[in-house]
Amino acid sequence: MVTVQEAKQRVAAHTKLLPVQVRDLSAASGFVLAEDIAAPISLPTFRQSSMDGYAILHTDVVEKGIVLSIRGESRAGQAQVPALHPGQACRIFTGAPVPEGATAVIMQEHTSAVNGKVTLQEFPVPDGKNIRRVGQQIREGEVALKAGTRLSPGAIGFLRGLNVQQVTVYRKPRVAMLLTGDELLQPGELLVPGKIYESNSGMVVAALAREGVTEVALSYTQDDSRSTIEALEKLTKDFDLVLINGGISVGDYDYVGQALGEIGAETIFYKVKQKPGKPLLFARKDTTLYFALPGNPASTLVCFYEYVLPAVRMMSGFPDPFVRKIRMPVKNPYSFDGDRDEFLKAYVEGEYVIPLEGQESFALRSFAAANALIYLPAEQNTVQAGELVEVHLLPD
Repeated sequence: MVTVQEAKQRVAAHTKLLPVQVRDLSAASGFVLAEDIAAPISLPTFRQSSMDGYAILHTDVVEKGIVLSIRGESRAGQAQVPALHPGQACRIFTGAPVPEGATAVIMQEHTSAVNGKVTLQEFPVPDGKNIRRVGQQIREGEVALKAGTRLSPGAIGFLRGLNVQQVTVYRKPRVAMLLTGDELLQPGELLVPGKIYESNSGMVVAALAREGVTEVALSYTQDDSRSTIEALEKLTKDFDLVLINGGISVGDYDYVGQALGEIGAETIFYKVKQKPGKPLLFARKDTTLYFALPGNPASTLVCFYEYVLPAVRMMSGFPDPFVRKIRMPVKNPYSFDGDRDEFLKAYVEGEYVIPLEGQESFALRSFAAANALIYLPAEQNTVQAGELVEVHLLPD
C-alpha cells in the first residue's frame, strides 16, 4: 500500500507526453500547444479608432469649443479614407481606419455636429487618444502564444485574428473503459432483484469530455478470469489509457489484478492509503497505462480526479496537471477514525468550504452537489469549525 503522495509521484513518473499532431484551429480548443506560434501579422495591422466619434489633429484643440469642418467619414472595413489637414475632422466609427494626418479621436459624446461643422467639448486632447496603434497588441514575428499554452476560447479567437489556421498540439489520449460486474444493468433494462443500473461509465465519460477527450470506447466483461484477460488483451493494442471499473478488490470474483499480470502489465502500485478509493491499481505495459478503479461510484470519481485526470493532462501536455489546491476554513467540524487519509465531498461557498452529507463510497447524491474535495491527512482526523483545510477544486 502506498500513500496518496507516493501514488501521485508514481503516476507522474510513469506518464509520458503523447506525440504531437497538427489540427485545424477550429478543432483545437482545449489542446496544448507543442511549439511556439509566431505572429504572421501585426495586430492591429492599421491604425484603428477605438471609439465612435471624430478623428482630428490633436494640435487643433487649444481650448474647449473648437469648431472644425467635417471632411468625409471612415467606416469599419473601408479601404480608402481621405487624409486630414489642420482645421478638419473626419466622422469615424469603432474599428475604422484612422485617416492619415489624424492624431486623435474625440468620442462622439464630447462633440456636437451641425451643417458640416463639429464642435469639440474636450480639452486638452493628448496625442494618440482613442487610436489603436499598429502592432499595439502584437507585432509581426513576435511570439503570440508559447508552447505549453492550453488553447482556451480566448486563445482560439486571438490566433484566428492572426489568420492562424492550423496548430501543432499534443495529442489527447485514446481512452477505453472496461466495466466488470455481473450485477450491472444498462439504463432502460428491467430492474430485477440483485441487479443495479451501471452509472460509473456515464460520469467518467462526462468528466473526460470536459478535458476534450470525447471518444471513449466502452466495453463490458463477465466476472471471470478468461473473459477479463481477453478483454484487456484487445484494449491494450489500440489505446493509450485503459480504465477498468470494478473487480479490483479482494473478493472471489475480482479478477482484474490477475488479468493484468497475465497480459504482461507491470503493477506500479496497488492500494492507496486513502478513503474512499483504497483498492486502486495503477499499471503499465509498454506505452499503455491502466487504472483499475474501485467499483463504488464515489470511490471511482475521487480516484478519477486525483489520479486519472492528472495522467490524462500529463499525456496531453498540461504544465499543471493536478486539480487546483487552496487552503480554506471549514465551516463545520468533522472527525474520522482510522489511519487512512480522507477525501470529503464538499462545497465551496464564499470564504468557507462545507463538508457534505453522504460521505459513503457508494453515495453519488452528495457528489452531484460537490464542487470540491477536502483532503484530510490521517494526522488531521479532527477539524474544528474555522480551521484551515486543504481543498481540491473540481473542474468547472
